Amino acid sequence: MTSSLTTPVLIVGAGPTGLTAAIALANKGVKVRVIDSAEGAHSGARGTAIMPRTQELLAILGVQPALASLATPPLQMAVYDPEDGKRILRTFEWSEAAPVHPTIPFSQPASIAQCELENILRRHLLEAHAVQVEWGCKLVGIRQDDKVVVTTVHPASPGVPVRDIESEYLIAADGGHGSSRAILGLSFLGETKTADRMWSATVEVPGFSREYWHRWGDFATAATSLKPINPGNRFQMLTLGPNLPTDLPQDVQGTQALFNSISQREDIKFENASCISEWRANIRMIDRLAVGRVFLAGDVAHCHSPAGGQGTNTAMQDSFNLAWKLALVILRKAVSERLLGSYEAERMPVIAEMLHLSNELHARAFTRPTSSALGSSESTKVSDPMLRSSELLQLGVNYRWSPIVLDHRDASEEKQNPYGGAFDTGYEVRVGDRAPYFGGVQDLFSLLREAPSHLILFFPATGHRAATLSTSNTQMEVVVDLRRWIEAGLINVAVIGFHSPDSTRGVQYLADPQGVIAESYGIHGGKDPKDVLVVLRPDGVLGAYVFDVRGVDDYFSLLGVQV
Repeated sequence: MTSSLTTPVLIVGAGPTGLTAAIALANKGVKVRVIDSAEGAHSGARGTAIMPRTQELLAILGVQPALASLATPPLQMAVYDPEDGKRILRTFEWSEAAPVHPTIPFSQPASIAQCELENILRRHLLEAHAVQVEWGCKLVGIRQDDKVVVTTVHPASPGVPVRDIESEYLIAADGGHGSSRAILGLSFLGETKTADRMWSATVEVPGFSREYWHRWGDFATAATSLKPINPGNRFQMLTLGPNLPTDLPQDVQGTQALFNSISQREDIKFENASCISEWRANIRMIDRLAVGRVFLAGDVAHCHSPAGGQGTNTAMQDSFNLAWKLALVILRKAVSERLLGSYEAERMPVIAEMLHLSNELHARAFTRPTSSALGSSESTKVSDPMLRSSELLQLGVNYRWSPIVLDHRDASEEKQNPYGGAFDTGYEVRVGDRAPYFGGVQDLFSLLREAPSHLILFFPATGHRAATLSTSNTQMEVVVDLRRWIEAGLINVAVIGFHSPDSTRGVQYLADPQGVIAESYGIHGGKDPKDVLVVLRPDGVLGAYVFDVRGVDDYFSLLGVQV
């Protein structure tokens, strides 16, 4: 048995979960290794819906443009006549869009095959950080003490000895069938519904319309659909219903026959069928997300129905939430116990709510309920199981209850609602919500990406509309007082509402002549205006609303950070 040198973070699993964690850590200067038990990348579509909130996180990472260049928009769904598979009965928007507003840059899901998303993430990790996935490394053991994790790996190549990899921390992102959960002895709570089955394949269909997401059949018996995915002539075929055959197809001939039997179409010809898989309802979550220096993220921690497209998105958000916290600890800027403990405190309620929503959507497809808890208007929409509310865009996912957020305003307490944060223009944001977007030469995402860790938006009391920097010295005093946090490599500062051609290291000055940025962050001025400092976390979440630098100190104290 051989042993490697210590690595700050070892990531087990090279799917979207592990790759997101790797990029988020590497962007902040943390060295990572990524291993995977597979012998190479897969070519399957799998989860294809990337929700707006996840698109925002990908923009922070710097990979969203590559996603946008390959993704398809949320096409309308075309439902065909069961008696005449060529006649469209109706079309509808299967996903509600978010409100059109400057603070919401992505209002709809983007559809992309998971294999293509992983290609984008792997390429960025290699080109930007020189990190390459190490394939053929099967996890077989984990042991740890208070300083190091030793991960035992069995290489796929014959004759290569088992080896140990030492790391400060381990992120287990090895998926629903991964071994880390069992090795750690974690309970996997939930239920299995063996009768509820879904079958999928990636098929090539030259010449067929890519204008719609096409659907045939009836959920009460059997339904099938073809969803266009790029590149080429590829479609994702999804089939479900109680009348599915016991033995589902494993090749293109069987796939064609199954499709024809449901669609009543003989003119649609498949040239190829790949990545064929069957899913049975196994809806579970673990009872904890951390065991010592090992953290679990993604499907290894929660598996669910694919209905609603929440799984991959939730998994990637697990990773981002964890990565920035690990970065602060590894770079010796935060006390580990306090900050890393917030990963579980923040994500567990979100995961539980995601499972609840996914279960309800699953029930629509398999049992056709007559009422819904998915928003006030949903009870009128259950006539079609494929309708998805704007709640599932995940723009409202929040951590308002978190132990590491701080609000010095008069903020009223609300019932915990992990999916119910403010993203509509009629609500005022609170700490724990996603940060409202703003554009311009220096947009929110580029500012967050360039920040060493946190970004502070400073709204001076002298006015949030057009002004010149020379009108007041008070804002300069605040910036000077923040300098120690800048020098410690913890923050960048954006002064909102002021022009200055002389931005200094760590400080930007952003004009806000119409007060759009101030308004979106709830900065309204008034008779007795105050300086307001809004602390944004690396994951684009509002960490704090405070009125002075002492409040910034208080926020970082919650994280176990001092300078």
